[in-house]
Amino acid sequence: MSVEIWARRLLISSTFTQATMYVVRPFITYRAIEINAGATAIGLIGAIYALFPVLLALKFGSWVGKYGEGKFIVFGNISLILSCTSLIFANNIFVLAAATAFAGLSHLALMVGGQTMVALRSAKSDYNRLFGYYTFSASLGHTFGPVVAGLLAGSLSNGMPKHRNYAFFFAIALSTIALLPTWNWRRSAPTVKAAEAQSNTWAAAKSMLSRKEISFAVFISMAVSSTLDLIVIFLPLLGKERAIDPAVIGLIISLRAVGSMGSRLILGKVTQHVSDKALLISSTSVSMFACIGMVYTSNSIVLGALVFIAGFASGFGQPLTMALISHRTKADERALAVSARLTGNRLGQFILPMAAGLLANGAGVGAVFWSMAALLGASLVASAAE
Repeated sequence: MSVEIWARRLLISSTFTQATMYVVRPFITYRAIEINAGATAIGLIGAIYALFPVLLALKFGSWVGKYGEGKFIVFGNISLILSCTSLIFANNIFVLAAATAFAGLSHLALMVGGQTMVALRSAKSDYNRLFGYYTFSASLGHTFGPVVAGLLAGSLSNGMPKHRNYAFFFAIALSTIALLPTWNWRRSAPTVKAAEAQSNTWAAAKSMLSRKEISFAVFISMAVSSTLDLIVIFLPLLGKERAIDPAVIGLIISLRAVGSMGSRLILGKVTQHVSDKALLISSTSVSMFACIGMVYTSNSIVLGALVFIAGFASGFGQPLTMALISHRTKADERALAVSARLTGNRLGQFILPMAAGLLANGAGVGAVFWSMAALLGASLVASAAE
């Protein structure tokens, strides 16, 4: 089945946007290590990435319904270019934290705009297929971004990158390419205007989340996205602890994305034979056991295999929850529903890195991977109850 022109443009932009983010996130960790930040500070910086999204995601959903999803994507791409540029000058913990927060805000605008566009411009019968393609494009970016950045940055004998700024210059180039196919959307109108009742955004979101089927989907999405985020944040720290080269860590992070690409590409066909609920339960179980396995290996090949398995299994979770939420909301609710889901994701990504940083500081980085398994176990219960 062919993909419409708007979807092709979105998928191309999403690929380069996500490549940018997966260059930036691990190199923020390396930059923090370089300026002598400890595990707690690294966790805090990781949490700051999600601070503005937690505060603004619901409001962004309301604004997307008012101003249009295309405008938000253009805004997000421009602000991402600026945030990548600011990281080059992040020579202390405060500037690094501010640049990280700016990157998180940019990414939020892109996610709200992109997911709303798919939810509103696709037929319901195409949700699994197109959300699968959309998240596949993200995984494609996650695959090549960290590998190329790791090669460009090089490495020193102490497990640190040799040329950190090369990675940030690469991120600027990627985010500029992401802007190009979306530029014409800067004047586009909303596909569907938000419901008038959404003028009170928090009340509308509270009402929506009171529906059990929506709140469960939001929690499952939060658990899966937070786990993947913790892997990206703490794999560089695990690599330094176990003397694994940064280029190898970049490759391992990419293997997670390769796994997710595989599952997202076949999602539409798999859900023709397996129910969404059964797929959520089985994939979450596999991811949970893979995270436990990461605690017990110092071998980069075994670690890479486990990260790949976790990526493949967790790759089903995000597009499935996007489709579930879109199926269960009306057209004029979907921008807000997408934002409610992203608020849950970013709330997890705000709270959990701070907690994980404290845990790593006191019990070692391996304890962080145990916490990921516990979180996935909780989402497994939610999947079974949904």
